[in-house]
Amino acid sequence: MFIVKPLPVPVRVVWRHWTHSAGWRMKVNKHGLADLKKLHRQALAEPLEKSVEPAGKPNHALKNPQGRPSDSGITAQTLTPEDRALFKRAVRTVKPLRPSNIVILPPTPKAHPNVLRQKRQLATGRNPEPLSQRFSDHYHPSQPQWEPGSYLRLGNGPDVLKNLKRQKWPITASLDLHGATLDEARTRMEQFLQSCLAHRVKCIRIVHGKGYGSREGTPVLKDSVRRWLTQFDAVIAFAECNEQNGGAGAVQVLLDLPKTQSID
Repeated sequence: MFIVKPLPVPVRVVWRHWTHSAGWRMKVNKHGLADLKKLHRQALAEPLEKSVEPAGKPNHALKNPQGRPSDSGITAQTLTPEDRALFKRAVRTVKPLRPSNIVILPPTPKAHPNVLRQKRQLATGRNPEPLSQRFSDHYHPSQPQWEPGSYLRLGNGPDVLKNLKRQKWPITASLDLHGATLDEARTRMEQFLQSCLAHRVKCIRIVHGKGYGSREGTPVLKDSVRRWLTQFDAVIAFAECNEQNGGAGAVQVLLDLPKTQSID
């Protein structure tokens, strides 16, 4: 008796293809590579424009404003014709700025003559002129006042005083002399005016009080401050403030600032 045994069926072994990405492959974008190659061929086909530079002068186009080479390591010698062509294609739609958009800053203005005189005296080792000699308590202006409590320097029209009262120029600095003696008020006002000129402050306010608390019963500091202001060269005009800014106890002063130098 014979027993027929079936022959073993060969087993087909399928090995999984191993990749570095755990069994999956990245799909290649053939269209993207084709586009890059097409752009590269177009860049090579375009004629290069020759840049004309003065003879004997180095090319500073790739230097920063301080004149040093760029930190990226790219220089005019390392650029290939392909790089230049690609750069020109990238900036072909860029429009240059109009000359009207260029802002030229004015030079630093000259200081007022009073400020320069004080600086020269300090630089040469001399003491500045005593304040009592510059601001006299017995001085009276030669021209009559336009209105009580106001002053306008000769050479200026009445519209200046009207615009000052209408607050055409905003008050940007203020000095309060309440409780100060005449000598203290004179020194503080002198320093305040010099500082305003140095910082180009056009319109200021000086609070002197109404003088109701003086021993003599008359406003001593009020009259002295206004008399001193008429002796200061940089004062164009002054007038009493409105009630919101002090009324009769304060004056708003318009200063003559030095003119800036014009650019030729």
